[in-house]
Amino acid sequence: MSLRPALPLSRCLLPVLMVGLAVTATAAADSPLTASLRMFQDVYEVGTVIRGELTVINPTEKWVDFDGAAELAGNLELVTADGKAISPTRPRRFGAARAKAIGPGGFVGLTFDAGMLFPRLGRPGDYTLRFAPPGAPAQQASFKLIEAFSPTAAYRLTIETTVGPLTIALDPSEAPVAVHNVVNLARSGLYDGASIPRVEKGVAFKIRGPGAPRYRIRPQEKTSAALLAGTVLLEASPPGPGAFNLPHLIVLLGPRPEWQGKATVIGHLLGGAETLDQLMARGHGAGLEVVSATITQAPDEKE
Repeated sequence: MSLRPALPLSRCLLPVLMVGLAVTATAAADSPLTASLRMFQDVYEVGTVIRGELTVINPTEKWVDFDGAAELAGNLELVTADGKAISPTRPRRFGAARAKAIGPGGFVGLTFDAGMLFPRLGRPGDYTLRFAPPGAPAQQASFKLIEAFSPTAAYRLTIETTVGPLTIALDPSEAPVAVHNVVNLARSGLYDGASIPRVEKGVAFKIRGPGAPRYRIRPQEKTSAALLAGTVLLEASPPGPGAFNLPHLIVLLGPRPEWQGKATVIGHLLGGAETLDQLMARGHGAGLEVVSATITQAPDEKE
């Protein structure tokens, strides 16, 4: 699955009224209708489209009355991390349909941008959306909102391991897509609980996130930065059409000129000499864990 910088999408809700097969949660005991709430991503950046989808389905072979189609978005509720429930702003703008009933096997639904309905979503945090349409069981979906990425910011990635910290200065100048992805993945928690399975003395060691194999970073940007000790790369797939990077971080412990032009450099080690000594002492079977990974900006270069 690719994680790329969000594209500038138009903020809109798209009404849909269709007939077809559908599978979702079990209906409430007193109603044949079922409901579905789906978010298109687990993590969104502030200022991007927070896209989701609402659906109410009739799984029966008969027409079923449903008078909530015109105000489907009004049945949403946002719940913050501290438990505060927030109602949507002007949900009537986003009616799905004027129909008063749903045909056999049919459904009514819409896609939405939660940022339009809930202005509170301009702040990073963990959120839950609840969807409780009349005559159907309530559904909910959770997502994380992270800070917006700035291509001009001087980002630092601090990897706190079980033997000490490592600080990486990220450089988006040659690999903006790769650095954007690494910043977002770190903010979303991908590297928390990562492992350093082995250290090849004088060569490199790898920081491998537990969920990293699911992600694909495209395009595979080729960089010209010298591959010296302390340089940080992304692990690359085999060359060829459709090549990509994995979000595994490779930290060089010596020069690798044979990789020049074949790897994506995202930055270099800025600190952590004592931690490196500990890693070197562990050798091949390092078996270390990452306690946390934190993104910060250099104090003198913040926007």
